Amino acid sequence: MSNGVRADGGAQYGPEPPPKPAVYGPEPPPKAAGPDIRPTAPPQSRRDRRPVQNRRRTASSQSEEKSPDGKSWFPKGQPVTGEPVSNAIPVDDLGTEKSSGTEIPDWQRLLEEEAANDPELAEILEGTNRDPKAVEAKIRERFEARSEEIFRERTGRDEGMVVTFREFDSSNLWVWIELYDFPSENEKTLVSETIDAWFTLGHLGAFNCFNLQVLEAGSEVSGMQYSMEKAQEDANFSLFHNMDEVQLNKKWMRFWCDLGTADELAIDILVNSLMNLSREYVGIKQLIFGGVNEDWSEGTEGHGRDGDLFFRLGSKDR
Repeated sequence: MSNGVRADGGAQYGPEPPPKPAVYGPEPPPKAAGPDIRPTAPPQSRRDRRPVQNRRRTASSQSEEKSPDGKSWFPKGQPVTGEPVSNAIPVDDLGTEKSSGTEIPDWQRLLEEEAANDPELAEILEGTNRDPKAVEAKIRERFEARSEEIFRERTGRDEGMVVTFREFDSSNLWVWIELYDFPSENEKTLVSETIDAWFTLGHLGAFNCFNLQVLEAGSEVSGMQYSMEKAQEDANFSLFHNMDEVQLNKKWMRFWCDLGTADELAIDILVNSLMNLSREYVGIKQLIFGGVNEDWSEGTEGHGRDGDLFFRLGSKDR
């Protein structure tokens, strides 16, 4: 038993450990350094060296495995027999997809990805069977169909539109429009829809001079307090009452209207609208308010009754 004191003077409890056995003879030589057997990454192919975002499908995919030919893909878990699955998408060594033997270019793959959120692109790709030539043909066809509208030249006139006022009665008003040329169907529609939009705004009380708060604020619009109480005071007292449909006779167009309680601001708005329509789309030679044209007086007493010399552009239920 120990006396409880270690050789270094410290306290020791319990029995002393047995002494180490003596070693006889020379020490064994150190082990020689062997080859580094740590696992190394396999060499990368040309395809694996491409950026990750450009890789399409890899043999380590969770859902697919590569076939012996190196170009076809099989659902993972099925035996690889060397025969490609019928609905698989072939991929070559460089990752370019193929469909029915035709390579799918990058721009088409981008269109296919965007088509999920773009119905117009989906319509272009529909029925092409992923054939790049068919996709390109449909894109060209769509562009040519819209090129006329995209590169449309101005069809209006730079000459100023002449505005004339004859006898003016806001409750029984004829408006006359003389064009420079015989209008096409598209030009008839443009003029008619412009006038219809003007009447719709008037019928909703848009031409009310008593509520021009933003105009009166001038340049101090930022942070202005808009008073709905003031806006509603006269909201029901500036309304168009009625308008007949637009009529056409050769180069002339006309319509009858009852401005009701709307302010004369409505006339300025119509002049501004037709002036820009004339410059951009349909050349208007003159705009006349009031009175009756002597060579086209039929129907003026009945506020737009059918006659023999004019053509109806459209019927609106007022």
